[in-house]
Amino acid sequence: MKKNYKLPVILTVFLLSFLVSPLSYAKEYIAKEYIAKEYMIVGARPDKLFVIDIKARKVEKTFTIPDSTAPQNIVISPKGDIAYVVTNGLKSIVGIELEEGNVVFRADLDYKDDERTWNYGIDLSPDGSEIYSYDIPTKIHLDRFESLEPRLSVFKTNAGLEAVVDREFPMPRRIHLLMTAKSGALYAMGWDFYKIDVQTGAYEVAYPLRHWTKENLSQPDALAFWPSWDNNGIFSTPIYYARTDMAEDNMARYRTGVLSLDLKTEKFDMIDFQGEPEVLFSTVYHPDRKTAYAAYNTLLKIDLEKAETIKRIDLDHSYYQTEISADGKEVYVGGTACDIAIYDSKDLSRIGEVILPNCPDMGATVVRMIHK
Repeated sequence: MKKNYKLPVILTVFLLSFLVSPLSYAKEYIAKEYIAKEYMIVGARPDKLFVIDIKARKVEKTFTIPDSTAPQNIVISPKGDIAYVVTNGLKSIVGIELEEGNVVFRADLDYKDDERTWNYGIDLSPDGSEIYSYDIPTKIHLDRFESLEPRLSVFKTNAGLEAVVDREFPMPRRIHLLMTAKSGALYAMGWDFYKIDVQTGAYEVAYPLRHWTKENLSQPDALAFWPSWDNNGIFSTPIYYARTDMAEDNMARYRTGVLSLDLKTEKFDMIDFQGEPEVLFSTVYHPDRKTAYAAYNTLLKIDLEKAETIKRIDLDHSYYQTEISADGKEVYVGGTACDIAIYDSKDLSRIGEVILPNCPDMGATVVRMIHK
């Protein structure tokens, strides 16, 4: 008799639906382990895009990115079949389908006369029909460069290889990361966190950073270039500030926190978890929302309920981005060099690695997780 393997899976997901927060947030990510295979998408210099079977620890596909010297941001279509990559010196966005590597979309951001434009943030609408690009344009004169007003450019993803802008809106300066909430609202992190209406271009400060008024805390600083929400639904980043009510020679004065935005509820949170000065580039939440992980030269495990670092190990070199598997069992660190290191999420023991073919430099390109 043929066994029915679907019943335990259906029962598991059914039972998960009755769990209360925070585990209820994790059910859609835990279910992915049973209904889809998990892949990691990374870029590397000068022009490569890799599809990695992360559980098998092997690169499954390698594609060439057009006009690329160093791929930067990457966003994935909701179906997991197209990777949109910022290329051409941050001046273009190309869509590469992930079966054969064919280019199915291209938008050049220098779409006005005598302009040179850089992209510094990209994301898709929840249904994948639109792509949002934060552009920094400069006008080229015969005798000078003129810095123009930053803009949000919106393109239709079905526009093909010569996509033209569908609409554009002026934006604040110093934005460097875009993320779309489940509702369709677009959030932008810069000196403050903004919420943007992508139909009208209207924006508001959703969470003040440079302009926060937290008692006895200095202005904060953050280096937030890396997406971290593929397997947990929550953006997070390390954030740094000082206690202004403590002496400057007291090292406990210099604080490290985790700033987060739940892309389903659209609620912000900030957790202060340690006072020892330490450089961290990125964080990722476990799908259960009880722990987080942070990395650069060290890898940290953070208890979010107790607001403290509970484990720290040294890494063999710097890694820029921290990621996690959908089941929460494995933590990945990547970027910088040509390897992705893999750690057990419980005790941070090293359990594997993936070396990219010919050891190309990933640099500051991002890591994305997909399930298909």
